[in-house]
Amino acid sequence: MNRWLKRFLIILAALAVIAFSLIGPIDRTPLPERSFYKEMKEVLDTISISNYPANGKLKAGWRKIAITPNSPMPMAGYIMRPFFETIHDSLFARVIGINNGSVSCYLISVDLLLFPPIIKKKVQQRISNELSANTFLYFSATHTHNGIGGWNNSLVGNFVLGDYNEGWVNETTTKLVEEIKAINSSMKPATLSYWETNANEYAENRLVAAAPHDGWLRGLKIVADDSSSMQLVTFSAHATSISKKSLSLSGDYPAALIDQIEEKKKSSGIFMAGMVGSHRLAGIDATEFDLVNKAGVALNEKILTADYDKAFDSIEIRAAHVPIHFGSSQLRITKNWKLRNWIFNSALNPLQGELTYLQLGNIILIGTPSDFSGELLITHKLKELAKSNNQHLIITSFNGDYVGYITEDEHYDQVEKEEVMAMNWVGPYYGNYFSEMISTLINKLQGR
Repeated sequence: MNRWLKRFLIILAALAVIAFSLIGPIDRTPLPERSFYKEMKEVLDTISISNYPANGKLKAGWRKIAITPNSPMPMAGYIMRPFFETIHDSLFARVIGINNGSVSCYLISVDLLLFPPIIKKKVQQRISNELSANTFLYFSATHTHNGIGGWNNSLVGNFVLGDYNEGWVNETTTKLVEEIKAINSSMKPATLSYWETNANEYAENRLVAAAPHDGWLRGLKIVADDSSSMQLVTFSAHATSISKKSLSLSGDYPAALIDQIEEKKKSSGIFMAGMVGSHRLAGIDATEFDLVNKAGVALNEKILTADYDKAFDSIEIRAAHVPIHFGSSQLRITKNWKLRNWIFNSALNPLQGELTYLQLGNIILIGTPSDFSGELLITHKLKELAKSNNQHLIITSFNGDYVGYITEDEHYDQVEKEEVMAMNWVGPYYGNYFSEMISTLINKLQGR
């Protein structure tokens, strides 16, 4: 008996060691005591936001590029679907170029779940080599859950998003670079204005029904001197209208909305996912592609009655890429336990990302590497902070890196839904952390 007991205890100890090496407790150390937080505070205290004064009249141009593959590829958005079978509507990448005589900025969005980090890296490298140094790139995505995968070569990426397709990645990179270069050489004099309209009835908070949500449509309107125009649109509802069982490619409601803009307003359009973390569509009695189409119509009707700010033909531009400091990953397996950081890094990639800061005149755009929640805009009064100095604020998600969901901190231990249990990869307090970084950047602009 002693021999068998000894063996049992040895096995039990070995299992305990293995378990300890794989899982650990959630780190709930307050933010001010965390080293990464202190490092980030120093970065924000010393960071310089590049200032590009207007040096002539504003110029702009835009293009769209088909990115639908010629052969079946995996689909990304829910569980991995090995390949699509039909194409309900084609997928596109869209690019706006804006030049104020000192710098050229390019706003890029793709009909994908998020902007693929590998394509962001490749585009940045090629643009830095092939265009002027005074070029700034701002990335986002529509967040359709019926686009294609195959663009993440990590262990989990290949499993969840399908086998990595280097050929499609390189082809899409080249298309984007060539279109950016084409825009760069063909911009026309133009005016730029901000617009917004309340569409709260078409969005809701899916974490907690009574919690605040952001339901405003926001965007930019650019009108060239030949009367052609471009409408940039952001909205905070998830593009999850279509069944996860569907094998049909689609840009979901953002694509339907852009189709409406191009048909009704005779304008080009580009959609960037807004603060979609914890938000979904609401108020439309339909499902599947019927919901897609009705949402496109309903949201476009709101845009038709939007309030437009003054149009400018000459603007100052400020821009910065602000690398974010992160603590160890905290991918939860239970309420109080997580996978160890080395497991996360091996299966995915180490947490990394930036805030993309772009100010166009009195309009501030901030891109985040996450599903950023519109609830934070309200609870942290970010919109009011910008408006206190006559600035408009647009926050977008999926800027070319991804660190999971960033939601209101109080939900972390109170809600057991996927958004805070499985898709929060960073741990508690990051709602406050991201909001504080954004607030600091806005205040820095005002010299506060």
